[in-house]
Amino acid sequence: MKIITQTSRLIIREFKPEEEHLFLDIDGDDQLTKYIPKRTVQESKQVFAKTLGEYTNTSGLGRWGIFNHEDTDFIGVCFLKPSEYDQNRIELGYRFHVKYWGSGMATELAKAVVAYGFDQVKLQEINAVTHPDNAASQRVLSKVGFKYYSDVFWYNEMVPLFKINKAEKNSDLAGITY
Repeated sequence: MKIITQTSRLIIREFKPEEEHLFLDIDGDDQLTKYIPKRTVQESKQVFAKTLGEYTNTSGLGRWGIFNHEDTDFIGVCFLKPSEYDQNRIELGYRFHVKYWGSGMATELAKAVVAYGFDQVKLQEINAVTHPDNAASQRVLSKVGFKYYSDVFWYNEMVPLFKINKAEKNSDLAGITY
């Protein structure tokens, strides 16, 4: 299992095969999937299997687990991967268990993954979409330095697209360890 990046509170790492239940639990929580398309259990199992298979690629992109640095509690899922709406764009995404909402961990995670994307994967731009009603996610993106770019058609609805360019990244992203 490879650690992708970490902060003082978070470890972002590849999932282990035996952690499928963690992925399925977060994918099956209606509160956590309120703003994203729902998947069946079978679809979630397929996504998890694909995720494990992608760990052999060398692109630096993928879907990872987020764990509490202090007690290794499972916090959520994040990704940096080609976007569903445009395969030429690399997209950041994340979901956290409710008990971690409002703790600042989403902002910390987004900063760490953006820094990883720019510094380790050598991306020039990172995109993110969020549901128009998901104000908390929009605040996180803004704190990290993402700017609204346009609306895009995503899973049968128009949603705002945000982006951050490497040349414009926040100085707050410095000092993240890999």
